[in-house]
Amino acid sequence: MSAEISQRRSSVAPYEAEQITFYTQAGRLHGHVALPQWLFAELGRQGFKGATMTGGLVGEGHDGIIHTVTWLDDVEQPVQITAVAASAQIDHLLASLEQHHLGVFYIRLPVTAGVI
Repeated sequence: MSAEISQRRSSVAPYEAEQITFYTQAGRLHGHVALPQWLFAELGRQGFKGATMTGGLVGEGHDGIIHTVTWLDDVEQPVQITAVAASAQIDHLLASLEQHHLGVFYIRLPVTAGVI
């Protein structure tokens, strides 16, 4: 039996939740820690049951500046951190993050989630 088959999750009926996605850059720091890694770890510290961090090749910021990965430098690589959770859990997360004055753009959307 392959690891993929043995790792299957049980089916979960669809449920209403929210998705939050933070947009930042690989080279941004929070203290001495890379901001994307700090945000990802913070989701775990706050009890989120899963999150995904993805890196992009190119993005345009709200200020119109293009951020991209180059062969020599990935500091400006666009990074997104996405999680799905109950509305109350995301409320708590955002209230906590406000104390850190991160200046990170995010989107928050209602979603239907489940496992098939």
